[in-house]
Amino acid sequence: MDANAWAAVAAGCSAIAATVSLVVAWHAKRIQGRSADFANCVDVIERLGCAMRRVRDATEEHYRFEFIELLNLLEALAMLHNDGKIAPSTKRITRKFLDECLAWIRSDEGMKQLMADSVTGDETYMELKAFEQRRHREIARQAKSYAIQKGLR
Repeated sequence: MDANAWAAVAAGCSAIAATVSLVVAWHAKRIQGRSADFANCVDVIERLGCAMRRVRDATEEHYRFEFIELLNLLEALAMLHNDGKIAPSTKRITRKFLDECLAWIRSDEGMKQLMADSVTGDETYMELKAFEQRRHREIARQAKSYAIQKGLR
């Protein structure tokens, strides 16, 4: 083979190597994305669980503060959910938690009133309101279930 043939072989091998590198990089990126999505799900679960426990366990003196902190976290999650800025599995778990938290709040007159009292303007909890409007039936169903459970205790 002459020099031109060897150059063509080398160019072909380089093209194959570049293609293989792109496929490997794409596959690694997909795996990395799944891992990040899983980590996001775990983080959402942990943060919401901690915030709900802080509300549940708060003294009367700290209750309002902890409740508003929970609402602010829910507002941020509702914004990410409403804007579609989170991965699909994180979005599913976020939707579930938002449904449950809003139902929990709606089933308790004290929390419901505290949420209403904490509204300071038209944009307060705007994302939560938008989420709740879309998910109203599911939230109402869960709130009714929570209210029934409270009545049985």
